[in-house]
Amino acid sequence: MDSSPDATLTSDSSPPISKTPTIAVIMPNWIGDACMATPTLRSLRQGFPNARLVGVMSSLVDELLPNTVDVDYFDRRILVHRRGKQRVAHSVSRSLLMHELRKSKCDTILILPNSFWSAAVAFASRIPRRVGYRRDGRAWLLTDALPVPKNESGPTPVSAIDYYLKQAEWLGCESQSRAMQLSVTPQDQELADQLWSKLGFSSSLPTVVINSNSAKDGSRVWPKEKVAELATRLAVKTDLQVLLHCGPGERQSAADTVALASHPNVRSMGVVDNLPLGLSRGVLQRAAAVVTTDSGARHMAVALNRPVVTLFGSTAPLWTTTYNKPEQQVYLNLDCQPCYEATCPLSHHRCMHEISVSQVYALTLTQIEPAADKPKLARVA
Repeated sequence: MDSSPDATLTSDSSPPISKTPTIAVIMPNWIGDACMATPTLRSLRQGFPNARLVGVMSSLVDELLPNTVDVDYFDRRILVHRRGKQRVAHSVSRSLLMHELRKSKCDTILILPNSFWSAAVAFASRIPRRVGYRRDGRAWLLTDALPVPKNESGPTPVSAIDYYLKQAEWLGCESQSRAMQLSVTPQDQELADQLWSKLGFSSSLPTVVINSNSAKDGSRVWPKEKVAELATRLAVKTDLQVLLHCGPGERQSAADTVALASHPNVRSMGVVDNLPLGLSRGVLQRAAAVVTTDSGARHMAVALNRPVVTLFGSTAPLWTTTYNKPEQQVYLNLDCQPCYEATCPLSHHRCMHEISVSQVYALTLTQIEPAADKPKLARVA
């Protein structure tokens, strides 16, 4: 036991959890992190089958995780918008969040992000049991302050999946599976059908989806010339359809890559007016394989149990290990990796630029599943 003032409190010294508790979960904001939190949500459901789960999240995470027949994530959702961000319907500001949590009468709250504000709002909400990691000077705000995994040289590389799951395990929940989980709705399927029709794609031909985008770090992006060369090889040599995945901010980049590839079987999903996460779920779920950078799309594809080839640049695989289908991972292990910088501090971006098309092409071929083996889409009532 750590004897410092921030020592971890034992579960015995914390308020007990009732048989029918209301448990709140403050979710991470990024898509990839939210996907990696799904095993924790499943563990809570299994460990507390009579609990009422309240999710605190951004509108983006709300869109990512719809409740379906297969997966019932939350009984109530509190959407939070940040200052300066566009407000969505029924969302609250951070300053009003504590009032919503008090109205929910939560017994326990799991604070998955490491931020100080998330622990502070849990404390201000007067929730009796507050579980989170001892980070950023916030231990005094928690009733259960878990120690951060460390070794002699610093923090131990731990997948965010395991990092989050530790909080559910601390409450006595067993982790029967560490696999991430997303569901695809009939609406997602319809959006993907409409896209296939617009592109003139065949439903009987395998489609490889390529995502070379990152929500925040240009250092994670593979050069579009290499993306175009890979797409062309796949379309010409293997008679595959290739679809470039993109969000609203990557339309032009995807269009430029399609123009470089100059092949009728290489297209972009950016041709449609609206690019909701439901379309991404539908597209990724029906992919024969997904080639992607370390981004939210990667975690969505893995959570949908698709075969994935992931290209790592400024980030390292150990912090985001996944437990669904085995990924093929490309990591050059240069002396400067990982730096976790948005742009290369050395101005060469070797970690991404030196990943060869031939290597990625070969790995992609090993991952491709026939279209006939594509799993059926989940149906919801």
